[in-house]
Amino acid sequence: MNKLEYIYVNEHLISPSLTCPICLDILEDPHTHILCDSAFCRSCLFKLPEPVCPICRWNWNDTLFIEYNRYLPKSSRLIRNMLDELQVQCVQCHTIRRRGQFEHDCQPIINPLPDNTNLWKNIQLVLFAFVIFLFILFIYSYRNFIFEPAIDRRKDLISGIGINIDKYLFEKIYYLIVTIIEYSIPVFIFNLFLWFSILFYGDRFTTKTTKQVLKKILEISIIINLITYSIYY
Repeated sequence: MNKLEYIYVNEHLISPSLTCPICLDILEDPHTHILCDSAFCRSCLFKLPEPVCPICRWNWNDTLFIEYNRYLPKSSRLIRNMLDELQVQCVQCHTIRRRGQFEHDCQPIINPLPDNTNLWKNIQLVLFAFVIFLFILFIYSYRNFIFEPAIDRRKDLISGIGINIDKYLFEKIYYLIVTIIEYSIPVFIFNLFLWFSILFYGDRFTTKTTKQVLKKILEISIIINLITYSIYY
């Protein structure tokens, strides 16, 4: 079993006690030093330059050769069972199995047209956004024919009266509100376009949490837009 043939599922949740202190990877064919009972990968033990435990630093007799590491006992059955129960995923077919039951007898799954499919989806997204942009631009260009022009309902009140700063500011705020309401339909259409874009394509560009937040914000904006339009007209 080659550990390059699979990856661990939720590796960050695996207990550090199942990690080799030498390679800092999950234990493979674990063997144990007798004195401190520390577990190491058997292949890592072969790479030690001298017969010294990397954990307790206990040194055997100088007459002992590094080959002594070859005769260290296997780790306990408990550790080996814990390793066998770990979930691994095949890098070829992406099948998830227990590590103790992993057998690499599959063939790579190849998508024959991955680039063309993704390219066509991106083209569709760009065309959809371009059509919506042209539609909004058309509405804005012919707004005087589509929408009823905003009426200054305070014209009779302020005519013939000297303009002071308070009235001037109030007038500007009033016209700003009227303008916003007058173009509420284009704003509504634009918000609706953004809402549909996030609904269908949000998973590609952002996380699910951000997608839900943006949807809520746009839904509130659409509701407010419709309420203000209905109140004014």
